[in-house]
Amino acid sequence: MSHPDVNLLINIRNSSSGLSPILGRVGHFITENPDYVMRHTISELADSIETSEGSITRFCRAFGFKGFSDFRTALAMEQGAARPDQDNQDEMSAVMSSIRDSNAIIDSKELQSAAVWLNQLDQVALYAVGTAVPVALFLQMNLLRMGKAASFIDRFYPTTLPLYGTEQKTGIIVVHTEQASADLLQMLAQAKHQGVEILSITRGTFTPLGRLSDRNLQAAVALKGEGEFGFAEVAGSMMVADRLLLALEEQDERYAACRKSQQKSIFSIESVANKLSEYFMS
Repeated sequence: MSHPDVNLLINIRNSSSGLSPILGRVGHFITENPDYVMRHTISELADSIETSEGSITRFCRAFGFKGFSDFRTALAMEQGAARPDQDNQDEMSAVMSSIRDSNAIIDSKELQSAAVWLNQLDQVALYAVGTAVPVALFLQMNLLRMGKAASFIDRFYPTTLPLYGTEQKTGIIVVHTEQASADLLQMLAQAKHQGVEILSITRGTFTPLGRLSDRNLQAAVALKGEGEFGFAEVAGSMMVADRLLLALEEQDERYAACRKSQQKSIFSIESVANKLSEYFMS
């Protein structure tokens, strides 16, 4: 059996947008019904999804398994390890899971690369729309506290495209949680054409941004959809943003000193909920 991934369900959710419609439907059913998958045969699973056994096998192989039997065993091992935590979940469980899962899947090498790149920049332009805006504002606030020039750009029209010159080294951070407008993608494409490097923070795999990004940090796709006020979908991205800031602090001790002197807020479930409440209820 191929080595099972300890974050199997998270990886399935994050990779769903890159699968074919048929395999995507298989993945959606599995992430929503892991207990059912563990207790039924491949033919029963195929009947429930209204697809063929061959599609189930192809799905399993897409994630590095020889077949359904190996996949089901890995899923059972993963679910067995996670089960003790489930009895204590409360109303914030979706938010907590999003933060925990996002923290677990962060690519440490990509995170380090992003921090080194960010440290070398003279100024940072932050782009976001919709529910991603609080994450971009969180990054901007903390980058400013750390002494890094950072601006949030909330209007995406060709006539407002900043002029990225060569005198100062500028980079772009774009945050994606649920949507990205055509105007935003056009702005990013033009900046890319000017030689500006782009770091994207995305919820799962988002191909349009992936093509434009030089670096990508992924937050986990929440298991049960948007949740109340979309907290679960945004909390994971907030965690990734905070991990990026912590990695940046490791590049120069002055960053940590600056943020501490500015009364750095501790990242927590409560702080995420408060920040998102302020945004969504304003």
